[in-house]
Amino acid sequence: MDTRVPDFSLTLGQGAGHLLRDALNVDVTEQGTIKTRPGYTLAQTGTDCHSMWAPVGGAYALYCDDGVICRLDVSGDGAVTRTTIEPGYGSATPVRYAQVNEAVYFTDGLRVGSYHPSIGPTPIWAAAMLTTVGDQQLSPMPAGQHIAYHFGRLLVAVGSALIYSEPFTPHLRDEAKGFELFPEAITCLVAVEAGVFVVAGNTFFIAGGFPAQTVRAVLDYGAPDQQAGNRPDGGAHWMSERGIVSVSKDGEIANLQEKRVALDASGAASTLYRRAGGMETIVAALSDPSSTSAGVGSYAQARIVKKGT
Repeated sequence: MDTRVPDFSLTLGQGAGHLLRDALNVDVTEQGTIKTRPGYTLAQTGTDCHSMWAPVGGAYALYCDDGVICRLDVSGDGAVTRTTIEPGYGSATPVRYAQVNEAVYFTDGLRVGSYHPSIGPTPIWAAAMLTTVGDQQLSPMPAGQHIAYHFGRLLVAVGSALIYSEPFTPHLRDEAKGFELFPEAITCLVAVEAGVFVVAGNTFFIAGGFPAQTVRAVLDYGAPDQQAGNRPDGGAHWMSERGIVSVSKDGEIANLQEKRVALDASGAASTLYRRAGGMETIVAALSDPSSTSAGVGSYAQARIVKKGT
């Protein structure tokens, strides 16, 4: 799909095929063929569903429905089971999640909580209390708009401040030094093996994680408000202002769409890693208002003929 070139330049030439001006509800295979995407059926009813998240591998999913965090499980025959996990989250704001060892930490910017599907050493986030270790006073990690987990530290974005926990105590922080400030409000937080990407007006990379040795801008643009997606290969992805961005576990970053598709995404976004029919795709959804049609349209060529006398 290409929205940047004019209509008369959509042919690649020398039998290489054609570019598409638009591709609605179709998948383009690696061989260049096009097939219609399958339809959908209702799997689970809900009142106000949002903020869906699943661990890498998709063993189950968590989502919020009318202020209640629920778990979804899908059996081998496609039957869907819903289990109530925790009420009182996400009534007015999105819920963000982070895998923390065997547990899942979550926050909606107002409250914090954790889900423990199996027994393990990870502490309950909401049970954190002011603690003194030697001469160091540790405080509970705050609620925030975004969270991630990187090498034993929980990361929580509160406005333009990134708060990080003490190592191996993801629910506790040192208020005196456990933070990093950014020029704008943080709209996306991405942790991979090589470091942490922080989207705050521009896109920054902190190699090795926190405490930060260097904070380097890697993209001169930001992203709509969202939770990044993680992949089985250790990489991650999110919807930026200029298209889907993908990063490897080693910290290599690439915009997958900018060269071909012109858009100006804003508001909020969400991405889904989809594996179906032998294909791996990243699907992005955008909220209003987002100018995703920028550059899309027909190319018109006109010839003006002056009327003779």
